[in-house]
Amino acid sequence: MKTNTLLITLLIWSTFSCTSTAPQQQATNDLTRSLDSLVQLEVKNKFLPSVAVGIVKDGEVVLAKAYGYADVEEKIAADEKTLYQLGSVTRMFTGHVLAHLIEQGEMAMTDRLATFFPELDSFPVPPDGTPITVRDIATHSAEFPRYPENLDRQDSHPIKGYTEAAMMAGIRQVEIDTSVGYRYNYSNFGYGVLGLAMEFRTDTTYEALVQQYILEPYGMTTSTVTQPDTTNQNLAIPYLAVNPEQRTEPWDIGTLPAAGNIFSNVSDLNQFMLRLLDDNAVNRTQQQALLTINDSWSYGLGCFVIDSEEYNTPVIYHGGDIDGYSSSLTLYPEHQLGVVLLSNYGQGDNVGETFTDANQLVSDHYLN
Repeated sequence: MKTNTLLITLLIWSTFSCTSTAPQQQATNDLTRSLDSLVQLEVKNKFLPSVAVGIVKDGEVVLAKAYGYADVEEKIAADEKTLYQLGSVTRMFTGHVLAHLIEQGEMAMTDRLATFFPELDSFPVPPDGTPITVRDIATHSAEFPRYPENLDRQDSHPIKGYTEAAMMAGIRQVEIDTSVGYRYNYSNFGYGVLGLAMEFRTDTTYEALVQQYILEPYGMTTSTVTQPDTTNQNLAIPYLAVNPEQRTEPWDIGTLPAAGNIFSNVSDLNQFMLRLLDDNAVNRTQQQALLTINDSWSYGLGCFVIDSEEYNTPVIYHGGDIDGYSSSLTLYPEHQLGVVLLSNYGQGDNVGETFTDANQLVSDHYLN
């Protein structure tokens, strides 16, 4: 009798499980087909080399897929392991490491930035004498220029050869003519300085910090802060234009790796998004709105915090645009949804429109 009861119970549970998961699987299949149709068409019509898409929802990976070519000339197809340089999406990594250091008491939002550079005989000070803090430099409100004044920018390697000594000299040259901590003023240089401050405080490298706090614990086995060899079959060849084809090279970020030097793929970034969607102290520290930009946009630690009227939910976001590469990472924490988009095309509006269309498709599918 007990055996029959157990059998009936198992049959009922099995039937319930199948009927409850079938609609979810069908919905996922429908989304994948819609994305296939949209992205394949845009890759073809807009002459995009490749676009890779990653999606996570409710603690699970929904999609890790690429369309087009990692190498157009050699007809090497892109896949979920293809590496792209992330550009400014790297700031989400930098902000995440900083949040870890803050939670561990290694650094604080209110720390004076100058204390991390004791070898400098002078450090930029605004007219009112208020010292620049970690919070200011991390939220792009320290009034640092976009690039250092002493950088002789030469495309397509604008930062190559820029040494730590030159960077120190660049910090000395910063002149601030207004109050800090109030105005959003996007600065690649500022994030390079933040990365260096983190190195000095922990007596290690930015690369080691990213490895310690993100890549190793999150299982991101193929991502790297070090520029991969251009002969690496997993590396997407960057293109400035593909009609006619114009190959370029990944940027050598040099002493500013915290601003844009991480190489990753949608498979690894899915794991990153899953961890960013966890409800914990580190993520709450990183994803809080620290600087108001306008009525709906703010900035946290290495991420934009957006009050989305369309979906009536907070959005955590950062995009990246670097010669030959584009990237976009979007999180909807209240809905446990994350979307990442990567491309080895880094010039013009075409790839931006494709990212917007794909993101809209995924967001509408889950949030409307």
